[in-house]
Amino acid sequence: MEYREVAAKILTAVGGKANVRHVMTCLTRLRLTLADSSLVTTSDITAIRGVLGVVPHGNTGIEVVLGPAAIEGVSREFALQSGVGVGDPAGTCDNPFESIPTDKIVERALGKSEKDDKPKSRVVITPGHRSSYRAQQRAAINDERLGKEDLDALRAFLDDGSKTSKVAASPEKRGRALLVINGPNINMLGIREPAIYGKADYAALVRTCKAAAAEAGFANVRCFQSNHEGAIVDEIQAALGTYDGIVMNPAAYTHTSVAILDALKAVQIPCVEVHISKVEDREDFRQVSYVRKACFETITGLGIEGYRKAILDMAAHLGM
Repeated sequence: MEYREVAAKILTAVGGKANVRHVMTCLTRLRLTLADSSLVTTSDITAIRGVLGVVPHGNTGIEVVLGPAAIEGVSREFALQSGVGVGDPAGTCDNPFESIPTDKIVERALGKSEKDDKPKSRVVITPGHRSSYRAQQRAAINDERLGKEDLDALRAFLDDGSKTSKVAASPEKRGRALLVINGPNINMLGIREPAIYGKADYAALVRTCKAAAAEAGFANVRCFQSNHEGAIVDEIQAALGTYDGIVMNPAAYTHTSVAILDALKAVQIPCVEVHISKVEDREDFRQVSYVRKACFETITGLGIEGYRKAILDMAAHLGM
């Protein structure tokens, strides 16, 4: 399910656009102030995939609790569909946020003043960033990013013992799900040192993973790539309760990241380490792998076909 579908279902369940007065985000909560809270159908909201629960907020509001991986995308789509801006003023989660028409959201994104149509500032996207984003977008169209939190962690976060939260469905009911994580510069495949990494691009890597996952019997596969260590840690944490296995190429973070190792050890999801090149025959600094301590297998030197082997081996490890 895509962000816009989740947002559309939430909007319908709270009584539509006319019933939404203010919107803001608070950590993993979408906080809504409504004209008439009696129009809310709580059961419809909690039935939406990606929604963890609903919590009342004051006399005229509710908070829709989403996984940490879903909140940003769903909030953005909700803002576009409702015509009300989404924000977190000063990160306080306590202040009301003014309603902003959709055209003003666009103007603010362009750095325009509400009193002056001349741009005040512009966000500069370098050609390198643009290439990176496009590579990921081509490969991730319609990909899912609707994470779930562990129930105990969610209750601790809500601090109210809410019974409206839902436990993630068992693998038997939802089908086995696989997460493929790629670290820095993997999005540059086909351009980056083709003599070492081959001529296949990132989109080809994703196609290989999805085909192998279907062959292995996985009901769902998500391919994620980031050049940022924290984003990878967040993705691993968000996998808890949603994914049954992880196939990971941490790239350069293989040799430096204790944080990624700790995240893998924390979630205890079976993991296979993959490298496109034969790292054991390369530079001395590439001989150290921190993540290997949290993986049951390491595959190197098979190009993007190494992902296929990793996925099939993961399926066998899970008894599929």
